[in-house]
Amino acid sequence: MLSRVADALFWMSRYLERAEHVARLLDVCFHLEVDLRGVASDPHVQNWTCIATILQQPVPPACDASLQAAIGESFTFDLTNPGSVMSCLSRARLNARSIRDVISSEVWRELNTLYLQLLDPDFISRARESPHDFYQAVETGSYALQGACDATMNHDVGWQFIQLGKYLERADKTLRTVDIQYHRLQQLHEPADLPLSNVQWAAVLRSCRAYEAHRRRYAGRLDPEHVVDFLLLNPDFPRSVRFCLEAAERALTAIEGAARGTGLSRPGRLLGRVVGELRFCEIDQVLADDLHGFLGGVLDRCGQIGRALNEQYSLR
Repeated sequence: MLSRVADALFWMSRYLERAEHVARLLDVCFHLEVDLRGVASDPHVQNWTCIATILQQPVPPACDASLQAAIGESFTFDLTNPGSVMSCLSRARLNARSIRDVISSEVWRELNTLYLQLLDPDFISRARESPHDFYQAVETGSYALQGACDATMNHDVGWQFIQLGKYLERADKTLRTVDIQYHRLQQLHEPADLPLSNVQWAAVLRSCRAYEAHRRRYAGRLDPEHVVDFLLLNPDFPRSVRFCLEAAERALTAIEGAARGTGLSRPGRLLGRVVGELRFCEIDQVLADDLHGFLGGVLDRCGQIGRALNEQYSLR
């Protein structure tokens, strides 16, 4: 496969996953502020600035607007912000348009329909007043596009690059969410903090669309250790770090098998090592030692994998 095509497929998928995650974080925070009224005196500043930390972006100046409005505008609509929902979707669409002959017409239609819906002036006007419908449209459109990829494209090398981009991006965002939120919420350990703790940890799970799946496995209180274990090491939940990196490893193995026949490349070896570490990881030991250091190490290795993929396959 041409490196230009592989690059476009990889980044189309990665930008779409990024847009979905940003939209979900903003939507969860929007509803969390409502849930925390009466539970905490001034919760919104930490919650909204936490989003900027997870997304590795500076907090935009509020000026005459509230902090919520400033972050919502910058991270949703601002095309000059490369991490905003609309910027990510625009880049995903540009990549898809450059390979129209590779992706199916259904995939292009789903992406184009979502993009044009979100550009509609009336829809944007309503979204600025009540953004939930906008964020839901992004999530629903992303699910539809992923389904179209799976149902209408050959599961060949091109499709594997789509999976590789999606799962590497998803693992990165789950890692950053767990890392930032666990250490921010560690202080909520007193009995009087239980209502606030439950609301906040439920929001962490919803940020990864894991709330219902987690509750099916762990009934009762939202224990922070269980949340971390579920989002980091669960082998069956499709947004856990372990699941995502195992899926990325399968995609890369299929790509390398088609391109090389035998033997692992450097990105394959790096990915295999971090997957093996997660498979045999004991969460109690990690929490007792240094969770932040452990997650930082996994994030660093994911960065190394991305750079190695760039060298191997000329991905940006």
